[in-house]
Amino acid sequence: MKLASKSAWSILDNLVQQVLSFVIFLVLARWLSPHEFGLLAIAHLMVLFTRMSLLDSLAMPVVRSPEADDRMFHWLFTVCTLVSVFVAAAMVMLAWPMARFFDAPDLTLVLVGMSLSVVLFGLGRAHDARLLRDGNFRLMAIRSLVSVSTGGIVALWLAARGHGAMALVAQQVVMGLVAFLVALVAEWRVWRPRWCWSGDLLREHAGETRRIGLNACVNYANNNGDAALVSVLLGPYATGLYNLAKRVLSAGYLVVGASLSRVGVSLFVQRQGDPVALAQAYRRMLGWTLLLLAPAYALVSLAAEPLVVLAFGERWRESAPLFGWLSVAYVAQSAFWLGQNLSFATRHSARVLKLSTLQLGVSAALAAAFSPWGMQGIAAGVALGSVAGCLLMQWAVQRQLAMSSLSFMRTTLPATLGTATVAALLWGLPHAGFDADRLQTLFTNQKDSLSTWQKQ
Repeated sequence: MKLASKSAWSILDNLVQQVLSFVIFLVLARWLSPHEFGLLAIAHLMVLFTRMSLLDSLAMPVVRSPEADDRMFHWLFTVCTLVSVFVAAAMVMLAWPMARFFDAPDLTLVLVGMSLSVVLFGLGRAHDARLLRDGNFRLMAIRSLVSVSTGGIVALWLAARGHGAMALVAQQVVMGLVAFLVALVAEWRVWRPRWCWSGDLLREHAGETRRIGLNACVNYANNNGDAALVSVLLGPYATGLYNLAKRVLSAGYLVVGASLSRVGVSLFVQRQGDPVALAQAYRRMLGWTLLLLAPAYALVSLAAEPLVVLAFGERWRESAPLFGWLSVAYVAQSAFWLGQNLSFATRHSARVLKLSTLQLGVSAALAAAFSPWGMQGIAAGVALGSVAGCLLMQWAVQRQLAMSSLSFMRTTLPATLGTATVAALLWGLPHAGFDADRLQTLFTNQKDSLSTWQKQ
């Protein structure tokens, strides 16, 4: 029951973040341009690198340590604060050169503003580590609700008054500040951060920090390398379009894939001594992950153009062709991450870095080769590289669990049939008299009529 409760709060935490963020994003996309979203996406690449590759690599050894005490968390607070301040200072110094590189003068202020988000995340990383170690997903869900709501309200207020990309920057800064304050107040009687430096602890965790950091760098490149490539080759406007598709599709990936992956870790750890039960748990988690993701992604991809225009406006139409390729990438990545978690839970972590690096190499090579075809070419390269990495991971897992190819096909059959059914239904709608363009025109006319009525 305790495991079920924690799993429920973990899923709720992801769900709250994604649903609220998506609703806010839906409104902001009507007021702001792809260029303004692209500016934030470029700055966010530096923020994500700091979180995933630096701060998380410092925090995870403490989280996993069997002897973690208050002193270790004080040390973690100190180190993460120093690292975040250093990175923030680097962002400020690089702001003007990067704005010149991208030929986007307004990027300077965005980078300076986002440096505050880096500092706030560093201040709160020790609290995050404590909550994760204690399994306090309830407080994490409440914190997400409060911080995302507050940040969204501030962003909507500023965007409505014409502050452009800085409304998005303010959203990130306010979210980080509120998240830190909620955790600080909630744990004030239990633990208060103090300044503590220890060279012994730094040396003790150096080896594991390097391993986690290296793997995090590879995962960061796998998850964000395509957006970085688009930003460098095509600029902020294309980056905004590309990130719209990623933002929409990542919501399902994080709510379903990441949540089931967390639950899967617990199942794999509990059953690692029983090969038959372990194989059964893996097949069940893989089957449910694919079944919940693949048909939904097929639906969104095949109806992407009218859905994008209806939801976000005409200016975002160019992002619609990206949905198909990126859907393939996210489904493949979900299966890859499930295999990665099985590897970590069963002490086969050595293959994770090798397969992640191989996947990164294939994706980068294909994306670069297809980049002359613009955003779609880069998305296609990433999708094919993700599929290659997924197949290699599944092959390694099948060998470990002694699973037959027939067993694997049976596991994926419901998702395959569900995806084929969705595709067939959408293909048959025009033949049944359904006209997506007519529905879109009707929706636009109704919206214009409502606006006219409100003005009167």
